[in-house]
Amino acid sequence: MRILLLDDNLRHRRAGVRQLEALGHEVVALCDYGEARERAGAEKFDVALIDLLMPAEPTTLGDRARKEFIGREIAIGFPLVLELSRLGIKRIAVATDMNHHNHPMSAVVDWFHSVKLMVNGAEVSIMHAPMRDDAKDWGEVLWNLMAD
Repeated sequence: MRILLLDDNLRHRRAGVRQLEALGHEVVALCDYGEARERAGAEKFDVALIDLLMPAEPTTLGDRARKEFIGREIAIGFPLVLELSRLGIKRIAVATDMNHHNHPMSAVVDWFHSVKLMVNGAEVSIMHAPMRDDAKDWGEVLWNLMAD
């Protein structure tokens, strides 16, 4: 499968590339959600595996908002599900390594434990990422997404 992997943490991206390529998949790993949107609009991906929380990018922000929000973590994973499914990716997982006691958006992830959603014709899983060797286990995230 061709997989779009999006995470701002270099350790998680490197682990994901290593894990997913070892499973025989082609991986495009990015740290910029604007670039992920562009690539998903121009290229075909079977799966998207995305981080829940990433730093805000300046894409459409005005001067005041740029000063206040650039670099602050936002829950971009949820709107990315809508956008990537609209662009035709049929399987999407949002995964966070944040402890659900430390961030309200991570706590919300508990609502979706073991639940598969359909969004714009895409199968979506939202989960706390299993960890291996101090990095997200993207292979396990993929397995959970693909499991019936």
